[in-house]
Amino acid sequence: MHQLVNDKKALRTLRKTPTILSAIVAGLSEEQARTRRDGADGWSIHTIVCHMADVEGLFTQRVRDLRDHDQPTFTVITNEELMRQHDYEGHTFAGALATYHERRTAFIALLESLTDEQWLRTGLHPLQGPATVLDVAINTGLHDIDHLEQIIRCRETN
Repeated sequence: MHQLVNDKKALRTLRKTPTILSAIVAGLSEEQARTRRDGADGWSIHTIVCHMADVEGLFTQRVRDLRDHDQPTFTVITNEELMRQHDYEGHTFAGALATYHERRTAFIALLESLTDEQWLRTGLHPLQGPATVLDVAINTGLHDIDHLEQIIRCRETN
């Protein structure tokens, strides 16, 4: 692909998050990860990392659906439903971090396996409209940035 924003740039961005995330949370205890929040009613660092691991699975499924089906419609689930279904409080911080890293590695491997044509396959997000594999990859990177910044805020406020 020779677009201004392309698969190579998206992959380069996605490869960086695990390193940045590990640096940001280095030295945090389980208690600190669970108690440091981005405001009185905000998410804890533990919850943020659990969420990042969860949505990594959702993004991976979307790419598989795009690869394997014509014009799939993506499943949408609320953050609250994800938290309830996957019992974030029942996971350790270290376990959630490891799950995130494993899922990101698998996501990158999936993306690397795609042809140029597959990167441009289109599906439908019920709330956001049409999306290609490239769109999903770029949005994953943007999602990462939002939550990395959120974790930094959690660390600074406590």
